[in-house]
Amino acid sequence: MKHWRRRSSAVLTIVLQVLILLLPDPGVAMTMDQFLTSLDMIRNGCAPKFKLKTEDLDRLRVGDFSFPPSQDLMCYTKCVSLMAGTVNKKGEFNAAKALAQLPHLVPPELMEMSRKSVEACRDTYKQFKESCERVFQTAKCFSENSDDRFMWP
Repeated sequence: MKHWRRRSSAVLTIVLQVLILLLPDPGVAMTMDQFLTSLDMIRNGCAPKFKLKTEDLDRLRVGDFSFPPSQDLMCYTKCVSLMAGTVNKKGEFNAAKALAQLPHLVPPELMEMSRKSVEACRDTYKQFKESCERVFQTAKCFSENSDDRFMWP
């Protein structure tokens, strides 16, 4: 278990360092190309930890949460959200943190839609007990409140 934690920490550190490199100046907003690249990097950091179908990941990428998720898929969404720093290990969504992170995580053209989604979904996790399901359902809520522009790693 300790080995897994060290490996997860190392992967998270590497992904965050690469994301920092994508934004050479903190005052410069992320471009759509940088955003799409970051989605791929986060996917590559989390997906290998779980038994997932590429088709399911591709459906999430475009905001399609209309199929029954496996436990691994729900835990994948938790991994992604942990990397983004918007949830804790219990799957509790921190809307204030998410809103503060948005300028660093999404390009300007997705900013307003993202803010509205965070506000609409800030308490969704409270309806669920299991940590991975909490995060999956919160992500699903984001998708449902995104004007069809939602994207997930």
